[in-house]
Amino acid sequence: MQKVKFFAGWLACGIVLSAAPAMALDSKNEFAGSEACKKCHTEEYNSWKETFHSKIVQTRRAGILKDAVAKWRTDGKNAGPSVSNATGNPAKMDDVQYVVGSRWKQRFLVKNEQTGNLQFLNKQFNRLTGQWENYGNKNDWDTNCVTCHTTGYRILDVDEATGKTLKSEFIELGVGCESCHGPGMKHLKAVKRDKKSTIFNPANFTVKEQSRVCGYCHVRSENQLYKTSQGTNREDLPAPNLGDSFTASDDWTNWYPDKVVIPGVQPDQPFNKEYGGDLKGLFNNDDFAKANGIYEEAMYHAEYQGFLQSNHYKSGMLSCITCHAPHAGKGRLRKVARDACHKCHDASYTAEKYMPNTGKSADNYYIRSHTFSGTPRQPAKGTAAAAPTMRYE
Repeated sequence: MQKVKFFAGWLACGIVLSAAPAMALDSKNEFAGSEACKKCHTEEYNSWKETFHSKIVQTRRAGILKDAVAKWRTDGKNAGPSVSNATGNPAKMDDVQYVVGSRWKQRFLVKNEQTGNLQFLNKQFNRLTGQWENYGNKNDWDTNCVTCHTTGYRILDVDEATGKTLKSEFIELGVGCESCHGPGMKHLKAVKRDKKSTIFNPANFTVKEQSRVCGYCHVRSENQLYKTSQGTNREDLPAPNLGDSFTASDDWTNWYPDKVVIPGVQPDQPFNKEYGGDLKGLFNNDDFAKANGIYEEAMYHAEYQGFLQSNHYKSGMLSCITCHAPHAGKGRLRKVARDACHKCHDASYTAEKYMPNTGKSADNYYIRSHTFSGTPRQPAKGTAAAAPTMRYE
């Protein structure tokens, strides 16, 4: 990691998020923002705008769920959010600046007056049950989850003594075009003959390299190099050098290997090991798993670690985007993941049978395993179909 200066007492994020637009300033002028892609890639852009990638973080006005607003004080059984997690200060719905998520659950961000960053409230809203659940993440969002919730994130300054993130920035809320295709400013400015060489197109790479792009965020890890504002290990993987941002062609699996634990990805961190801390119980490690030699995900956003164990991945047959698509292509509809099995297998191959519900996202919500075992375990109680997302405004 680069040697950096310590700015005493300044723990503020590089962008003042209370006033942050969808596209913020890029100090290195590398990223163009998704809006810039729209001019030449209209179909792809419009399709992406309908995905949850584009809506993972939104302003309160644009994204808060209608039911969450109606039940803010109580769902009839449980009290709604009233306290900020990092500082313990009281908070109201009017204090919410951003919301995170909307498909499975929704969490709420308010300003941390002590650091200038954003912090979570003490409850999350479960869309299936329509009820409030406790949520205890006491770390600033800007210094823990933000790498995968925004586009173009980079750390600008850390405290050398503690590793705490002091200053950072991003260029766009949500998972934008450049999250998967790399910085687009050179592509935007390039003459026609150089267009293809100035952007990352997954179609030009191996299926394992394609999946690695998705794996950057769909993975669980513990970062011992970079810390949150509160001094705990981060859960995301910022780029090794200060001022750099992850780009789609990066092999993040080799970043600072002695300072990060990525179970199942690093050779010395096997799937069948018992991990501690926030990684405790990451994989099913019971007799059934040992007999099959497959350790299904037991927590959410570990899809990449599940997929690495599958014959689909090991044989190089397919990648994440064989079944999933972050947007449609010209003249093609966006893929429906649950229908993908039938392209290669008969009708007996279903997601319900070969992708048992394992990784828990919220009460009553289970994420499907991506290990594709030939002898799948009996699934958990499963995930009911969620109604269409209804936002307040």
